[in-house]
Amino acid sequence: MMMSLCAGAQNAVGDWIIHTSFVGDQVTNVVESDKWVYYLSGGNLFRLDKETQENEALSRMNYLTDMGISQMFYNSDKDYLVVVYANSNIDVILSDGAVVNMPEIKNAVMTASKGVNYISFAPGVMYVATDFGYVVVDDGKFVVKESHVYGKKVASVARVGKMLLLATADAAYYGLASEYHEQLGSFNEASFKANSRMFPINDSTFFCMTSRTFISHMTLDAEGNAHFDTPSLYDNTTTVLQKTRDGYLLNVPSLKKCYKTDLEGGNLVAVDTVGEICSAHPDGDGTLWAGGINGLHQQGSSNYFLPNAPSMGIPFWMTYNKSSDLLYVSTPTSNGFYGDPMPTVINTYDGMKWTDVTPDGAPVEGTYWIDFMPDDPDTYFVGTWKEGVLKVVNNEIKLKYDTLNSPIVYRGSVKYGTMHPVTTIDRNGNLWVVEPRENKSTPVMVLPAAKTKLAQTTVADWITPTIRNMDSEDTKRATFLSTRYGNQDIKIFSDGRMGDPIYMWNSAGQLSLEPDQRMYSSFIDQDGQPYNWTRVVCFDEDKNGMVWMGTTEGVISFNPSQAFNESFRINHIKVPRNDGTGMADYLLDGITVNDIAVDGANRKWIATQSSGLFLVSPDGTQIIKKFNMTNSPLASNSVYQVCCNPNSNSVYVTTPAGLYEYFSDSSPAEADYSSIYAYPNPVRPDYLGDVTITGMMDNSLVKIADASGNVIRQLKSTGGMVTWDCCDQNGERVKTGVYMIVCSQASGSGKGAVAKVAVIR
Repeated sequence: MMMSLCAGAQNAVGDWIIHTSFVGDQVTNVVESDKWVYYLSGGNLFRLDKETQENEALSRMNYLTDMGISQMFYNSDKDYLVVVYANSNIDVILSDGAVVNMPEIKNAVMTASKGVNYISFAPGVMYVATDFGYVVVDDGKFVVKESHVYGKKVASVARVGKMLLLATADAAYYGLASEYHEQLGSFNEASFKANSRMFPINDSTFFCMTSRTFISHMTLDAEGNAHFDTPSLYDNTTTVLQKTRDGYLLNVPSLKKCYKTDLEGGNLVAVDTVGEICSAHPDGDGTLWAGGINGLHQQGSSNYFLPNAPSMGIPFWMTYNKSSDLLYVSTPTSNGFYGDPMPTVINTYDGMKWTDVTPDGAPVEGTYWIDFMPDDPDTYFVGTWKEGVLKVVNNEIKLKYDTLNSPIVYRGSVKYGTMHPVTTIDRNGNLWVVEPRENKSTPVMVLPAAKTKLAQTTVADWITPTIRNMDSEDTKRATFLSTRYGNQDIKIFSDGRMGDPIYMWNSAGQLSLEPDQRMYSSFIDQDGQPYNWTRVVCFDEDKNGMVWMGTTEGVISFNPSQAFNESFRINHIKVPRNDGTGMADYLLDGITVNDIAVDGANRKWIATQSSGLFLVSPDGTQIIKKFNMTNSPLASNSVYQVCCNPNSNSVYVTTPAGLYEYFSDSSPAEADYSSIYAYPNPVRPDYLGDVTITGMMDNSLVKIADASGNVIRQLKSTGGMVTWDCCDQNGERVKTGVYMIVCSQASGSGKGAVAKVAVIR
């Protein structure tokens, strides 16, 4: 029963999860509605159910239609939230949680920018100020009533009394709201602030917000001309303004305050917010909800609601710690994707919970990838941009290897200058560091495994093998791999610069000062043809010891042990066209490959710069799947990194739009059949997906039999997993009953196992 419960919690093959990031110091808006408290952080939307205290991320996987939120606006009179995306798409979240999509502005065909700048509300309508003019929306049906294209950016539009007010970058205007203003010239020029955001207070008064905050009073003379008196309220920007029970709430993050006013917008009372953004519902008791670095809480309470989410704005590097069964994710330093280094943030994910494990004193200018010790899952090493190499034990920095205790040097011998040490750890636990940009004399250094255990080291503890001709002016794009082919220990390094070579050396299990080494500026493929690259981007080693190399021109593979022979050839992988011509195309020819990962069935997951994510067969000759923005939840076709969970079927990818998890049809094979199970179990009438059978040995033969023992379907596992669509061999859906799953090794050797699954129609 416990196994069944565990299986029921599993995600089905083909499912995606968007791991929406929450960064506390990037909270830009908080809105308390009748039922929920919404809060926006780094373009990601979260909400707390005030009654159940359920705290969830909203994304295109559950409620929303898009990703990358730029702003949100709340209509407190009708209790709906308007979500505006960076691409000008608009969602409206109604009081019952239903979502109405309004893609009209996003889909409009025009050469001018379609950016949405501000939204204000009036009875029955909302006004959407855009880069081309403004749009009037009927908020009963949420359809566009009017579209005013002026070819000029409008900062905001608002109805005050019977007047419609409009602000552009360099002027302000007014006109009767009852008239249709086909041209900007049909408005009258006004004296309130240009390039402002307007928030109506009553029929004659409104907030006017620029780099300062004003209250403007409008009066009409006998001829119907409007006159504006706009005194300053204070000399700072109000970022978020909301109506409350007793007046208005103005958030001023630059002062780390919010201000409460009366119903006329006067009598300011400052509230210290410690930099948090605050909100209070007009029908509430006046208690403020505040969002900031620690999450969401009611002001004055220490009970914070923190989403279960990555705590970094840009997840980039990923390493899976197989021993502790944890995914490690960290932010990038300055590399080929980001010009500026970012503060180090490191998170772990155990399949259910995200935890921030950033060590105290972590570099403020970022790190590179994490390398775990093979015999100690609690210890890892990581190179930094300016602080050498860090040794981290149980999430605490125990030692820094820099100019004082290692051969690492600063560029130009200036303390705290750049260092760029690139690391890898071999199977014996030796720490290898490459620093060819700064360290011309000894660009390669290694700390023997025994020395990595020391609490302190000296320069004499390190070995500096001679690797000839290694020279580089930049290692921001570097990639470094330690392979384990047979009994050989081969290192492969590229600095990732345009036209630069690949360096290989073979230490043959010993830390020799003169290892066998090669330098390649090009390769020869299996057909005797040259293979050249603009840049080498990544290396990975598969389960057969073959090295897969991603470049700006696609992907190749080779046997690293043969790289030291004169007859060395690489495999320029060909994918047959299967169109009867006998022709083939090179795998991902001309596509920049950012990263490669190997799953439990030795298949390759390939992340590309602009073409999405690919899954190819173990030898690369078949493209099994391709994921991009059109056929998956991916919000970007640029995939930075890909990482396969060695203990399950999860595949993780990082992109400019965040971190995603995909549940593939392959999991690592087991040594026996003791942990075989199927899910979901039972299969209920409303379930239309596949049954996943996992916990098998590699290359298992799987037979599905009915209660009478008749075999109705035969399958073969991919790694330790197979899926069954609940159909027989003729493609017909099976009837209600209990079905036996008989698993055995395809070779016929060894013992098998039987599991059962109930199907209810």
